[in-house]
Amino acid sequence: MDELNELRKRNFNDGENVTNKEEAQQQKKNNENENKDLKIIIISSILGFLFGFILEKSKVYEPKFIRQQMIFNKFLMMKMFFSALATSSLSIFILNLIAKERYNKVFESYRTMLKSKSILIVCAGGLILGLGMTIGGSCPGMVFVQLGAGVNYSYLTLVGGLMAGLFHGLLNSYLTGSSKPDAITSKTLFELIKVNAIIVRILFIVLLAAGVALMEIFVPWKKDYSFRDNTRPFFSVTSEVWQPIIGGCCLGSLQFFSLLLLSKSLGSSSSFTTAVSLIFPFKILEKFPYLKKFRFGLNNYLSLLFVLSVFGGSMASSFLGGVFNKAQSVHPYNAVLGGFLLVFGARLAGGCNTGHGISGTSHLFIGSIVAMMSMFASGILLGFFARTNDFFF
Repeated sequence: MDELNELRKRNFNDGENVTNKEEAQQQKKNNENENKDLKIIIISSILGFLFGFILEKSKVYEPKFIRQQMIFNKFLMMKMFFSALATSSLSIFILNLIAKERYNKVFESYRTMLKSKSILIVCAGGLILGLGMTIGGSCPGMVFVQLGAGVNYSYLTLVGGLMAGLFHGLLNSYLTGSSKPDAITSKTLFELIKVNAIIVRILFIVLLAAGVALMEIFVPWKKDYSFRDNTRPFFSVTSEVWQPIIGGCCLGSLQFFSLLLLSKSLGSSSSFTTAVSLIFPFKILEKFPYLKKFRFGLNNYLSLLFVLSVFGGSMASSFLGGVFNKAQSVHPYNAVLGGFLLVFGARLAGGCNTGHGISGTSHLFIGSIVAMMSMFASGILLGFFARTNDFFF
């Protein structure tokens, strides 16, 4: 009997040891996940802060520069955009060489998003976004830069954007069901023309660099910008403005760190959908599956954290540069209408100037290239119409 009791006691102790070991392993795993999440949160905050800081320093957030670019009176915005796109493309080229598996994960994730889109929907979204850019003098990500820099009525652009995020979220099932996905939307340029991806990426980077160089040769950036204070240093945290090509290269380089450290492309328009999803009780969200998927999960909350950090970076830059609340604003009505159109267009297309314009186009996806071309086409057409008819300007 004593031997039997001893055996039972030993088995019980063994079982308890196994349980304790499993609990310890689970606790270790939980701690590792928490540390990983904390690291992701810190990196996202830093990238967002730098994103806002660089955009403010480059002054492309000012409504007048966005509008004037659409009628080719100013080229600060285009120089920075092309520089950022070239640097982002170079970042992807390098990642393909040093971390191909990690990059492919991001690449396929972006392709999956585009697979649900038709060219018609992507094009329509880009056209609407472009109209919003010209009317509101802003972009989805730029709204938070304008807020941080103290641009008057930028809060109305934000309100318009949130209204658009809500409107799109409620109607998404109808909007996406109105057209069938097109295979070409998720194809890349090198797949379409059947040329080696390395060759296409190199040519793309070279063409962008050549375009930036030509713009700077014919329209030097200092002729595009009227300094408020000539005594500030050329390139420091206290500068009033950075050379747009330098600013664009700095911005595009953030793509490298986002892809390498976070395994995600840069983008900001999804933050509007995440924000509006938080106002609904969960039971109501059950009726709107599109909004529901933006309600929970670290990635959704990171999109909010990113734009809040953009706001902080922009504010820091504007105070250090002595230009807080000095940018010319648009009319309040234009701010609301422009905010609504640019966010609705971005959500309809599946990305904004950063998401499609820089990230998706750097990946060379046809859908993103079409979206980018559409947004500039409609923005330019409206810009010249507005200029001719003394409308908005």
